[in-house]
Amino acid sequence: MLMWAPCIAILLYLISSLMLFKFGPIDWAVHNEGEFWAFNALYLSMFSVGYAVAHWRRHWWTAGGFAQSPRNFTERFFWPVWFCAVVVVLIAHRNLTLGPSYIPTTLLSDFITGLITPEKGYIYKLSAEANANFSGNPPVTALYGALSFSKLVLVYMLVSDWSGLSRLKKILGLAVAIFPILSGVSVGTNKPIFDVAFTFLFLILACVVITPHVARLAFIKSRLVLIGITVLIVLFSVAYFQHTMSVRAGGLEYADRLGLSVGAEVASAEEARPVAVKPAFKKYCDISGGVVLKGCELLSIGTIYLTQGYYGMSLSADIPFETTYGLGHSKFIIDALRNYLDVDLGPRTFQQKIDDRWSAEAQWHSAYSQWANDVGFLGVALVMFAVGFYVCAIWTSALTTHNMAAVCNIPVLAILIFFIPANNQVFNQLESLATFIVLLITWLGSLPMGTRVRTFLRAK
Repeated sequence: MLMWAPCIAILLYLISSLMLFKFGPIDWAVHNEGEFWAFNALYLSMFSVGYAVAHWRRHWWTAGGFAQSPRNFTERFFWPVWFCAVVVVLIAHRNLTLGPSYIPTTLLSDFITGLITPEKGYIYKLSAEANANFSGNPPVTALYGALSFSKLVLVYMLVSDWSGLSRLKKILGLAVAIFPILSGVSVGTNKPIFDVAFTFLFLILACVVITPHVARLAFIKSRLVLIGITVLIVLFSVAYFQHTMSVRAGGLEYADRLGLSVGAEVASAEEARPVAVKPAFKKYCDISGGVVLKGCELLSIGTIYLTQGYYGMSLSADIPFETTYGLGHSKFIIDALRNYLDVDLGPRTFQQKIDDRWSAEAQWHSAYSQWANDVGFLGVALVMFAVGFYVCAIWTSALTTHNMAAVCNIPVLAILIFFIPANNQVFNQLESLATFIVLLITWLGSLPMGTRVRTFLRAK
């Protein structure tokens, strides 16, 4: 049953997101409804098939496997990984805040401002002034991508060998691992905070599950401080999301204002709204007031945040497909090609084709839509087969051989799958894209077949 737990959990989650899209507090004016639901049913089915095939062929990554020693790895590489992670978080902070220096001299004041008035930093980050004053550095960007994996590996070290670390390593390791939270708050954005929460939460859960039953309780007891910190991070991520979105979005009125602003691009008529709060839900919340009203606001804004990509997908379902040559699934790659090689694949993407009805930049588009840029909506079924296959392979490898690369892959896959209804979270950013690639290559190289290939090459 444990082998199939991720498959069941993912299917239940994606089905629940669809039910939230359909029956939740937001009334979406879904287009191409038949194609939309048929594609989603196909994708979930193909994910299940991919998972089942990987489970059937599990001996590919479990035969001859070995349990690696996290302690030995941590003892040898903690400081090099920590140093690389410091470089990554400093570069990421400057890129996020669009600041002039890699040394965040105004971090404390920016953090306090972001806590109290998150909209200030958020508005400035989007302003023409901030973007005009910021200049990128290609070599630094390349370094950032090459070292991005170190931040996740650092958290893995903290989780896997917490009781064996000195106090200095714990303090400095945690300081670097949670630094992205400070960066996110400084500009009033939630993504870096959610990334930290997901990484700590899923690495702890994964390590608890793969620990033998007899040692599991001792493992948990020895990490109560770290587990407590993780709980606080998760609670803060939810609370700050509610705070930022209530300030930026304005509660229950957000959906109505969003519907009017987007609908105005199509027509001024009221019925042109693509999104609005359902009247019955709004009436119930207004009558209840107090804590219930706050909960309603969080639910409505959270629903828009998570499921708005499905609406973009519904608009794109019947648009003719133009391939983006395997590059259109990533906003980062599209932007890099346009900025550095003067190659613009944007007009070929589904997101640009519906920009007059659902902004390609201001609104989110489901990961399905972005994958479809390369393979079409029917071809996304093969992508979901591959995702199911890879999830099962990683989970089986982590569970049976304690493969470190497989365990580190788990939070990355969790983020990828959690945001499928919203956007292509992992592949849209350089840091997460590079981390995914490094972990994939490392995991493949650690498999029995990879070990035999390395032995053969050394012999030659």
